[in-house]
Amino acid sequence: MTFRQATPRDLPTIYEILEGAIRRLGAMGVDQWQHGYPNRERIAQDVAEGIGYVIEEEDRVVAYGAVIFTGEEAYRAIEGRWLTDEENYVVVHRMCVAEEVVGHGFGRRFMEAVEEMARGRVKSFRVDTHADNRVMQALLPRLGFTRCGIIYFESRHLVAFEKIIE
Repeated sequence: MTFRQATPRDLPTIYEILEGAIRRLGAMGVDQWQHGYPNRERIAQDVAEGIGYVIEEEDRVVAYGAVIFTGEEAYRAIEGRWLTDEENYVVVHRMCVAEEVVGHGFGRRFMEAVEEMARGRVKSFRVDTHADNRVMQALLPRLGFTRCGIIYFESRHLVAFEKIIE
């Protein structure tokens, strides 16, 4: 398994992974990602900005996410309380896993790789997910994240989590 920065050559596979994740969420009745976000343009922008990362397994990209160290404006207002008052933290957005490897631990591995990359650089790892995304809400506590409250993004409320990284 290799965790690395995404390149423009990865985009067709990332788009397939994203489209599969959108379909799966919709089939589970989760409204997340059902209204045109994220889209191909957002993913291409992630890659161009150098924030897109992938997991590659046996020469195939199997997971994608945006790894951001510049903060998240929506996280400034939270109904609840973050574990830290840190201004510098890592955030993962748009994480998705290829359909053929769902349930094989690549979401967990992606988050662990981000944490390892962030260790020594920041002290906090924050993430949010749709209120109906039970899969992600189950994964995050198993990875040591604490539910901190609700944030709002484009009139949607999202469940916010944080983990202190030592």
